[in-house]
Amino acid sequence: MRISSSPYLAIVRDSLTLVFPLIVTGAVAILINNFPMIYYQNFMEHLFGASWHKFGGYVWGGTMAVISPITVFSIGYGVAEFYNSKHRLDAIHPLIVGLVSFCSLMAITEPSAEIFAIPYDWMGMHGLFLSIIIALLSSRMFLKFYDLKFRMRFFIESHSSIMVNAFSALLPGATTIFAFAVAKVLMSYFGVQDIHRMMYDLLCKPFEGMGNTLITALLFGFIRQLLWFVGIHGSNALGPVMTEIYEGAMQANKLAAAVGEPLPFVFTKTFFDSYTSMGGAGNTLSLMIALTLTRRNGGLGKIAKLSMIPAVFNINETLLFGLPVVLNPIYFIPFISVPIVLTVISYIVSVAGLVPETTAEAVWTIPILLSGYTASGSVAGSLLQLLNLAVGVLIYLPFVRVQEDVQRLKFEDTYRELLRISSQPAETITASLVTRSDDVGSFSRALANDLMQSLKMKEIYLEYQPQVDCRSGKVIGVEALVRWRHSRIGRIPPSLFIPLAEEIDFIKDLGLWVCGESCRQVREWKDAGLSGVVMSFNVSVRQLEDPDLPEKIGELIRRSDLDPAYLKAEVTESAGLSSDMGHNVLLQEIKRMGVSIAIDDFGMGHSSLVYLKQFPVATLKLDGSLVKDVAKSKISYDIIATISELCRSMNVQLLAEFVETEEQALILKKLGCFIFQGYLYSPSLSPEKCERVIRHGFRIY
Repeated sequence: MRISSSPYLAIVRDSLTLVFPLIVTGAVAILINNFPMIYYQNFMEHLFGASWHKFGGYVWGGTMAVISPITVFSIGYGVAEFYNSKHRLDAIHPLIVGLVSFCSLMAITEPSAEIFAIPYDWMGMHGLFLSIIIALLSSRMFLKFYDLKFRMRFFIESHSSIMVNAFSALLPGATTIFAFAVAKVLMSYFGVQDIHRMMYDLLCKPFEGMGNTLITALLFGFIRQLLWFVGIHGSNALGPVMTEIYEGAMQANKLAAAVGEPLPFVFTKTFFDSYTSMGGAGNTLSLMIALTLTRRNGGLGKIAKLSMIPAVFNINETLLFGLPVVLNPIYFIPFISVPIVLTVISYIVSVAGLVPETTAEAVWTIPILLSGYTASGSVAGSLLQLLNLAVGVLIYLPFVRVQEDVQRLKFEDTYRELLRISSQPAETITASLVTRSDDVGSFSRALANDLMQSLKMKEIYLEYQPQVDCRSGKVIGVEALVRWRHSRIGRIPPSLFIPLAEEIDFIKDLGLWVCGESCRQVREWKDAGLSGVVMSFNVSVRQLEDPDLPEKIGELIRRSDLDPAYLKAEVTESAGLSSDMGHNVLLQEIKRMGVSIAIDDFGMGHSSLVYLKQFPVATLKLDGSLVKDVAKSKISYDIIATISELCRSMNVQLLAEFVETEEQALILKKLGCFIFQGYLYSPSLSPEKCERVIRHGFRIY
């Protein structure tokens, strides 16, 4: 399996993305404390006192300072969800796995001093890479023990699933944490007291004895970017190298400049901050520009624009973890190579004397152009930054396009899967779309949020499908069918957005809007001289949970100054009608207002015949599956014949939907059904086309 397609890499990337709000909050705190304007700093000190920085410090301490254990918990949770997706009958509560991973990290971490306090030096970015490894190891170890049935079953008869999960996890969880504690003891026995410190020292070891050369600078840049890519704060991890080699070089340059001697070093801390890390590690300001150029709309473009403000001050955690860049194989090559290329360009330009070498320290939060001028004492420094920025954009652009293609394909695959699930019979769908924890669930929640705004954005509209009396060819009614044209996806089928609307309880608002728009359209047609056409509008069973529904419908009718006889309320038979829930009372009230009642999709429910007795039905609309099969299924033929005979005896109108062929129409007429709705006559139409059909018949369409 390729690394890029590994589900565990995806879990780590998703976990880093989930901590995005905390990263942004911490980045804002850094910006508050380090905004590079002396007037701002003096103003804040005057307003809040000398300790005003504490506020930002507290925010940072509650977010980025503890990002490692938070990420460990998030990864453990994600691994558990992946496990549960493949072991539904043996699932474990994801919170338990997250907690075990967190405790495993604490067990192997060296405490501060001798008081067994949490070592905050290793809880932030410094310890993130090791934390990711521990999270994956501990969660997999726990689930391995769990798979081996290494668990307690004392409360299996209990009705509390939480209790069952807790006791099932006792032995696997304890064994996993003990294992990491044993590993800590063994490391101490072999002289490794602090595993974080050991890794930190190993990272700095390659630079021991190396001078301030181009090779050293390139190696430094490569390792720093590699660390950032796996989630470690590269600049902090290589802090001793920066202090020993490059901050010392800065001081030597300043001394040489003061006495008028040639500057001994090209590479300084200011050199890297000003010329290779614009927008933060990886020259991600170039990446943000590339994203903005290729993704003017959509999520990635919005993340790029959101990241621009902190990136101006070289704070880029928002992009690294929000996009994400960290552990994203598509961005590995440009993220590593761009700073190296810019280092070479800046070195050549400096050695050629086109840009003065850095002599002044520039605070790392100083914005681009100003930082280049400050570092070099010349406009040439700012021009070099613009050149490097352009080079970075050119390198990032093809990879951004690849990322866009990958996202588009993933988007399309997820949407197709969502359409497939939503097209299944409701009784076969085992879970709510918006509560799913996979990509389909995320897509559903995003669509649901857009659906909530669709009426305000005027993306929801109505089309009208004629209902025809085949004996006269006359249009006797139309059904109002709600449509949604999404600004990005395009036309979304009702089979998808109607269930979504019901899940998020938006169906009540949507249903009332449909009723109001139907009334308005009938009024408009009547004023234009059309009469005798009944408008059918759908009423969800969820709407019938509202005891004020008849009053609300009545208000819409009065507002349109409309005769209620022109309206028909259609309720889906398979949607759970029940007289026990008061549905009959509400439908009786609606009927007393003068609005007739139709039962949609009649004939395939468990209680179809009961509805004829319990509800004030004026029209039955045959279930579409019966109509489609009537020419080839004896059972469908017999069911329709029985329903037709019942309707005749009870003086109830029978209407057939989905009539698409002449053969179907001939059989239905033979069985006594004469009111048709379907593609044989017309698809759903815009108000203008429907008006022409009502006036002039179908030949002009």
